[in-house]
Amino acid sequence: MSEFNHATLSPWGYIIDSEKLPAFISVDDFNLFTNGKFAGDARIVSTLPSASEAIRNFCGWHIAPSLTCGMIYNVLDLRDAFVGRDLLIQLPATYVTGVQKIVLNAVLNPSTGLYEGDETDDYEIGMGDGLLRIYDVGNLNRKSRIFIKYTAGFTDTPSAIKELTADRVSHAVTNPYGVNSEAAGGVSVSYSGAWAGSANSSSLPSDSREILEAYRLKGVF
Repeated sequence: MSEFNHATLSPWGYIIDSEKLPAFISVDDFNLFTNGKFAGDARIVSTLPSASEAIRNFCGWHIAPSLTCGMIYNVLDLRDAFVGRDLLIQLPATYVTGVQKIVLNAVLNPSTGLYEGDETDDYEIGMGDGLLRIYDVGNLNRKSRIFIKYTAGFTDTPSAIKELTADRVSHAVTNPYGVNSEAAGGVSVSYSGAWAGSANSSSLPSDSREILEAYRLKGVF
């Protein structure tokens, strides 16, 4: 028995119960979004994960799917999060759907894989925004740790995220790979450096960033 079936440290500093995060859309989804315009292009398979990763990295968390997550805090790092005897923590997600376990003075038991210590259920959580208030934590040793196990992420990927992923992949598969100009017969086309940069699946232009602000982490302790 352990806290997670597949404990994987995410790029954003918290544990996810998953071996690998899937792309936000599948190849079939992408072909539906683009009406099959790029069907059969081998680059779709390789650019769907990179486009999804760019979106997640900008937002600072996994967004989707819904996963069991774990966060370990050092009390010393939370010194500015105390409100009297309470502890106010913004969990690293903008869509939290539940908290399963909070352990103060947490220690990992290597034989069981479980975090043990002083468990508490005296808390309030802002479902959706992930703002957690743990009541009356007392005088914690500044060298101790707090373990929080919670569920976060959308079960169904938001349509805006799906559309944005498809848009970034569409740009990538039409990218001339750094070619500055092409000529065919009497017709020539020049590509600007700005366009070539925005066509990369892992780059996010300003209009994409504006869409993602609703899912981006802010003020995380």
